[in-house]
Amino acid sequence: MTDSTPPEDGEPTTFREKAKDWAEKHPRTIRLAKAAVATVGMAVVVGVLTPRGMTEDEAEFAGQAESATDAEDAESAADSTQETEQRKSPDKHNVVPHKRRLKDGREIDVSGYERGGSSEDEDENPGEAAA
Repeated sequence: MTDSTPPEDGEPTTFREKAKDWAEKHPRTIRLAKAAVATVGMAVVVGVLTPRGMTEDEAEFAGQAESATDAEDAESAADSTQETEQRKSPDKHNVVPHKRRLKDGREIDVSGYERGGSSEDEDENPGEAAA
């Protein structure tokens, strides 16, 4: 069946049939070709992506190193200020009534309220706090 003689019905063999017959005769050659294509493909991927990735990594690591030193400086500054003074609460102000849409699509009314200031400021008049 793998010889070059035409089949009994007189029709010429198709390319697909010829390729199938050749593949059955030469399985080792096909495996070697697959391995060679895979090796060349991996070499191309490594050759193209490695230099690009290295330059991106170098830039990223440089940025991380700078931000790490900045973060250490900020932490030490925050520690020193935290020991000496506490965070100030926001100024007291009124929030106007409004509607809020919930995740499920319903709208609810939010009434106005007073926001900000601390419990220590409740005893003071607004004019005294500004002075």
